[in-house]
Amino acid sequence: METISLRQATLKDKALAVDFDYSLGKVEHIELKREEKITKAIMEEECFIILADNRAVGFIIFDYRFFDLGWIELIIVGEKYRGRGIGAQAIDLICRQSKTNKVFTSTNSSNAQMQRALNKVGFSFAGKINGLDEGDPELF
Repeated sequence: METISLRQATLKDKALAVDFDYSLGKVEHIELKREEKITKAIMEEECFIILADNRAVGFIIFDYRFFDLGWIELIIVGEKYRGRGIGAQAIDLICRQSKTNKVFTSTNSSNAQMQRALNKVGFSFAGKINGLDEGDPELF
């Protein structure tokens, strides 16, 4: 089993995080202006690099903008590192360092892999919103 840890991202990590995101969804990366989001999160110290045995395997953006509670804005685990429990462990680590007792996130109903990771660390779903992505409700 790999040792999973998080470290604060710096501007030196920007290209790494952008590459992880871009490689998983070029269209989404461009349309959602993810590079800007990643840069802003790094500058505001809200972006963390996910490490597996000290090797960068993804990143997570975490803030307190959701009703002043912990909010996982985005988590990306590189494609070749998926299915190994890394995402679930990273979510658990970010929740443990949260300043609030509650942490929220959302995912599309089509994203079964993320739902499994969230279930693994004890998240329960609070509701859904239709209309954000046509035909693919957002689960909170």
